[in-house]
Amino acid sequence: MAGFDAKRQVVFILCAASAWSFAFAQNVRLELGALAPTSAEVVPAFGVVFEKVKVDGGTLTLDLRYAGEPRLGVGLSTSRAFGPLGNVVIDGWGALRTGGAAEGRVGARGVLGPVALRLTLLGFTDEPSAFRPEALASAERPLLRRPALGVQAGIITRLSRNVILEAEPEVYLAGGVALRGEARLRLLRALGENELSAMALVYSPPGLGALDAALGVGLTLPRGRAPDWSFAALLGASPAGVAVGARASLAEDFGSVRLGLDAAFEPYRLDVAPLRASVTATAPAAAALGGGTWELSARLASEVGQSNPFRAAAPTAYSAAVTLVVPYSPGR
Repeated sequence: MAGFDAKRQVVFILCAASAWSFAFAQNVRLELGALAPTSAEVVPAFGVVFEKVKVDGGTLTLDLRYAGEPRLGVGLSTSRAFGPLGNVVIDGWGALRTGGAAEGRVGARGVLGPVALRLTLLGFTDEPSAFRPEALASAERPLLRRPALGVQAGIITRLSRNVILEAEPEVYLAGGVALRGEARLRLLRALGENELSAMALVYSPPGLGALDAALGVGLTLPRGRAPDWSFAALLGASPAGVAVGARASLAEDFGSVRLGLDAAFEPYRLDVAPLRASVTATAPAAAALGGGTWELSARLASEVGQSNPFRAAAPTAYSAAVTLVVPYSPGR
């Protein structure tokens, strides 16, 4: 009975928070779908997200979901002026799942002269999709086998009018030090209006007892008001050997419908699933539904038959959802 009472109290608190958030949110996302964290398990998933809730000095996001068990996420964004850095944007996020699993991060970004800087501190006990199903196919952080603390940095500087250097070093503590980084040299208008890039990435799991690394070239096709297309080919090495990888990001408008695809196949990577794909479709919703947007999404992350002792990931995981995003203005 004690467990039942605790769950009832949690439901009451979430309902009260939902009512308060609805009064001040700019967007409300209603989501219904399914999540398969393993190839042998499928659980229903549904939730509501209140976006850009106005609070003193910034905006707040309240994320209420269920996917096998309840999950609660809260995000906060604000900006402050800090001397030579000028306006600094500060973002925070925290999520909690029943059973004690949690993730949290706090970050800041700003511009110092010709350099854009970003710094994020984070901690987590599970992979991102355990709290946010839309992150299933992302590579935002390594899929570590134990709770971890980490630091992620980002540096962007313009070396010349058409040359931009980007670097993203990361450090994690998870029973040992893990290092990860990616760098890109972007050559704007290298082929007419198209952009060429050279990239390098490296990862060493906790303990630094193994290593994967890759070099690649990329092509971005700017298309004016239409979404850009980007492609990359890579050659990587890991303890399993040398392999070829590829990335692609595409989006196209068909009338009022936009279709998008983000995919990567990188069999040499030790930090994330080798095969990751996300397919989305968006279309306007009827005025009777608030004049918002329908979103249909499907995501996949797969080991493609490659067992890996360095990361925590199911052989194949996928998610699918249909979402209605409704703009909301109090008093309308």
